[in-house]
Amino acid sequence: MKLFPLSQLFFAVFWATQAKLPVVAADSCPLGAYAVGVRTEVFVDEDRTCPITGKPRTLVTEIWYPVAKDSEPTQTNKFSDFWSRPGGQAMGALVINRFGGDFDQLNASFKNVAMRDAPIDKCTFPLLIFSHGNGGLRHQNTFQAEYLASHGYVVASADHTGNAAATILPDQVVIYSQETQKRERYDDRAHDISFLITRLGELANDKEHWLHVRLDLEHLGAFGHSFGGFSVCRAAELDPRIKAILPMTLAGTAPKVEDSPACKVPLLVILADADRTVKEAGNELSTAYFEAAIGPKYLLNFKDAGHYTFTEMLQINPDWGDGIGIEKDDDGNVTLTYSDAQEDQRITNEYTLAFFDAYLRDDTEAKVFLKENHYPEEFEYRRE
Repeated sequence: MKLFPLSQLFFAVFWATQAKLPVVAADSCPLGAYAVGVRTEVFVDEDRTCPITGKPRTLVTEIWYPVAKDSEPTQTNKFSDFWSRPGGQAMGALVINRFGGDFDQLNASFKNVAMRDAPIDKCTFPLLIFSHGNGGLRHQNTFQAEYLASHGYVVASADHTGNAAATILPDQVVIYSQETQKRERYDDRAHDISFLITRLGELANDKEHWLHVRLDLEHLGAFGHSFGGFSVCRAAELDPRIKAILPMTLAGTAPKVEDSPACKVPLLVILADADRTVKEAGNELSTAYFEAAIGPKYLLNFKDAGHYTFTEMLQINPDWGDGIGIEKDDDGNVTLTYSDAQEDQRITNEYTLAFFDAYLRDDTEAKVFLKENHYPEEFEYRRE
């Protein structure tokens, strides 16, 4: 299974509107009935030792959630809020600079619908876990997290310490390590996901915590991008609490059919037919995984999309390629103009919500929606 060096990996910026009580996100992608809140938590797994730090495994975790409808608006989240610990903004500047951006300019122009530390609504919500890509960050798919939270989900996403681009722990900064690519480390990410589920469940039972009685752990799903797509597949094999999974553009790490049990939970796979990272071979592995899956399953293969179509890379470098902008040959000739990433993200949100509504909320209308390809010009669709 092939992974990719840090120089090819991705960092996130976020975009949407900046109204105090937002009504749209990610350009023309309508939010649901809830305003969105976001908080950062740090969770420590005392039962596991981190292979990079040699200390108990520590996960810096972002949580998006529905905001109480009668609450006063709080400050809109800033990009720098994700890097607020000591040493964080200097590291963030290095991260953004590596991909041709400027941290200060990005922070000044940063648009985000989530309100930092706003009070959570008083209902109980299904929990979704997101897993970032190899060398990515916990906030790389904000367009999905905010959209789902606005429709009544709690979304938790941790930096996989050591495999994230950079993680600002309470006592140190941990940068990406190739050690985390080794085969014997593959399950670390799946165990991170299971630990998050367990820890969040504990907090939902803690009368003093803001998540008390707010999580429905009987209806729980997971989604991920690239290596994170592989991670949620593996987590679903190991943890029966996960009831549905949505892997996107599995980064050459799609579980081989002969190496993994067939997926037994509802499955939605999202691929890009012009993916320059996983290439045709990676998409073939992902398709084989889909075909071997048992039970309800869906596959969307977006036309002229790339690996980073389903991330926030568009905002940090619109000339990045592999799903963003254009591709050129060695002579500078344009060989491919990628599809509209914003439109593809809007469609991705529609199908993501319908999928989780169908199989975590048993929503009849969502199941009917999933029967059809509503955008045949944008992607090829399979369902079984």
